[in-house]
Amino acid sequence: MRSVDQLFAHLHNINPIGDRVSPACDIEQVNKSAGTPGYEDPLYGNCWSWTPAHGAAVYGRTDQLPVGPLDKLSNGTFLRVPFRRVPVIEVSSIEEVRAIARNVKSGDPNFRGVWRGQSSHYTTEKKGRTKDELLRLYGAEDVDEPSLLPSAARTDLYFPNSFGAWSALLDLYVHERMREQGTQRELLNFVNSYRYRMWGFATAQHYGLPSVGLDVTHDIDVALFFALHTFKTSAEGITTATRATSTAAPIIYGLGGFIDHELFGDEKLAPARLLCTRPAAQSAMFLSTGWGHAPNNAAQRIYVALKLVGHDAWKFDLQPSHYFPKPQDDEFLRFLLERKSELKLPVVQALLSKIYQVP
Repeated sequence: MRSVDQLFAHLHNINPIGDRVSPACDIEQVNKSAGTPGYEDPLYGNCWSWTPAHGAAVYGRTDQLPVGPLDKLSNGTFLRVPFRRVPVIEVSSIEEVRAIARNVKSGDPNFRGVWRGQSSHYTTEKKGRTKDELLRLYGAEDVDEPSLLPSAARTDLYFPNSFGAWSALLDLYVHERMREQGTQRELLNFVNSYRYRMWGFATAQHYGLPSVGLDVTHDIDVALFFALHTFKTSAEGITTATRATSTAAPIIYGLGGFIDHELFGDEKLAPARLLCTRPAAQSAMFLSTGWGHAPNNAAQRIYVALKLVGHDAWKFDLQPSHYFPKPQDDEFLRFLLERKSELKLPVVQALLSKIYQVP
């Protein structure tokens, strides 16, 4: 492992404030850590000038952390993220899910609550988190640490390698829109702004390209759709959505993000002429999460997890086409598919082969 003094916050996405320890740690084990080599958590970017001893629980022992406002609904079941525990609430109907969503509000106007539905709950074990690390960080081996890695991190893709070609396609799309009377000045100003780059990241994620962020939504019904369906994409980019079976374990995460620099909706990133159909249909927002040595940063934004019990009997009427408009109804998707057919450059073909659509 690279030593802590060789890491740089701006290059490797590490927390520049080191040696953070929870009050709920095992202080005796923390004291035993003195004099050991430096240590870095590769999933959250936190670092220490010493290596936490086994059982030190520098992120805090679960049963010793402060009680949160939703803990009483969890029946003692929690997920773990650094310095906090996340209550897992079992829900047995769509109405119950919607009721919880209506009654959970942010008390900070700069912090917004959003939802993410998944047909499965994934843990950091798949990303190589070891029991040795769990003992040092949480003080126990049986910790349920959620994995919310952005797609680029899940596939070990270095996103800048593909973003150049993606930017060229976006430039072409905007240039075509600029030919329309009355939009030239507005779009030209947009192309030269910082928002253009963020719109590029967000749009990549919404249409299926691996990115450094996650799709989330402020509409609980959208989260329910993604939790209650499994998705399979063919080599041609055709995605089929089927109802999750009784053996699935769907979950909805409630997350919070700072409006100004973590959560990005299309309507705040792009001029009206460039607003895309798919993110609008999904009430989607782009959650800028993690890269480098903090790829699982999004998990720190989870404040509640809803476990869907008996979900296979739930009635959910909206069809996949409601959330994934077809090319004839989605100008940007149609543009991408046309470019895939016309531009035979290998770099473009490799990129656009990742774009998906629902038939």
